[in-house]
Amino acid sequence: MKAYVRQSTQEDVDYLCNNLRPEDREEVIASHGSTKNALQTGLDLSDECWTFLVKETHEIAGIYGVARQDDMVACVWLLTTPAVEKIWMTFLRETKRLTKELNKKYSILTNSVDAEYTVAIKWLKFLGFTFINKHNYGGKPFLEFVRI
Repeated sequence: MKAYVRQSTQEDVDYLCNNLRPEDREEVIASHGSTKNALQTGLDLSDECWTFLVKETHEIAGIYGVARQDDMVACVWLLTTPAVEKIWMTFLRETKRLTKELNKKYSILTNSVDAEYTVAIKWLKFLGFTFINKHNYGGKPFLEFVRI
């Protein structure tokens, strides 16, 4: 299946909040306490935010955003629905392209991921991120990652 990408809207965040993949939901609850709070903060603080959709069905597959921390550093984030599996190859290509573009704007891209979320860790490695530190949020181990 093919996908398309557009700027995220409030409606996208509301939909995603109730349709996250279980692994994404666990990660967000551990790190932010609630899915609604995390997604709303992501949308509100992001300089750029993109929604991935399945072309044939217009299902939201995920939202990818970047929040500037200072002139050199930005926090990248992504949350997905089960529909991401329908567009996996397009999703991989597009997130790789977007990440390279973001690294031209910001010298350092960073955030943390649930240390038990192996699919997300493989994806981050594919995008060229390096894991640099361990943290504990909400009783779960998290890995801090960076791309310079």
